[in-house]
Amino acid sequence: MDGVDVRCRRSRIWHIHQRPNVILIGKDSNIVPHLRVGARLKTKYYFPGKRYPAGARETTIKEISREEQGRFKGHYLVDLEPM
Repeated sequence: MDGVDVRCRRSRIWHIHQRPNVILIGKDSNIVPHLRVGARLKTKYYFPGKRYPAGARETTIKEISREEQGRFKGHYLVDLEPM
């Protein structure tokens, strides 16, 4: 992402709210001001087990929403779409 060094940033992809590829970003993260729907990210994916090898993929941000209550209160939910 432009303006943010995220090379070492690791996130877990969640499957919640009928949304298949969501990452959680804390409201105070330095990444938040740089998040934009439609932005493309070079992302390296690691899969649990050995079923799929790790690999880099271009990924697009599809949607960004902020949770105001519940388990993820205070986080942004960022929907990703691997290309």
